Amino acid sequence: MAKSAISTSSLTKIYGLQKANDNVTMTIEKGDIYGLIGRNGAGKTTLMKMILGLTLPSSGSLTINGSTDLDAERKKIGSIIEVPAFFDKMTALQNLIYTAKLYGIKDCEKRAEDCLKTVGLYEVKDKAVKAYSLGMRQKLGIANALINDPEILILDEPVNGLDPVAIAEVRKILQKINKEKGTTILVSSHILGEMQKLAEKFGFISNGKFLKQITKKEVEESGLDLEDYSLKLLGVD
Repeated sequence: MAKSAISTSSLTKIYGLQKANDNVTMTIEKGDIYGLIGRNGAGKTTLMKMILGLTLPSSGSLTINGSTDLDAERKKIGSIIEVPAFFDKMTALQNLIYTAKLYGIKDCEKRAEDCLKTVGLYEVKDKAVKAYSLGMRQKLGIANALINDPEILILDEPVNGLDPVAIAEVRKILQKINKEKGTTILVSSHILGEMQKLAEKFGFISNGKFLKQITKKEVEESGLDLEDYSLKLLGVD
């Protein structure tokens, strides 16, 4: 059996008297597109930050690709946490070359161009990022997250603020990456109709607690769409 991509056991993060994550135990298998669902402040971003090493857990444990050598395995992850930041006066290509150099990639320009092709920005690679629309910046964020050819992508609200056409474009990009590269994707979004189109498995988190994991097929068999299923599970009338 293939190792899990991400597995947590009783992972907890406490800020003062508040538990941002409370004994979260979950498993994401390799090759999954996994949707993390919860209200604002439910603990989704904190969980992603602990996986990425951006914040340390108060207790509990974590493995990535079945390994406890987290520093090594995190080098195989690409991510977007919050709004992607770029050098606005530089071109998209220059921004990605800069990131590639930070990773020590040998042929930085070729790798940057390949990532821009993947997200459909190659034709505007020499355009300054300050002239990019929000949708283009989000695509550039995905390209930037792909620069190290990651085995795992962690994306926190990657379609936030986008119009329906741009949202559909981002979905197709992620599905293509998953299909062609076998990349595991952990993604959060408040747009549950879009999440149902994108992901095959879903995890629900509320008040820092992990409530349930379910497949798309199980949601469909419930007779509810993902939005109504989520509202019912999370106790929203």
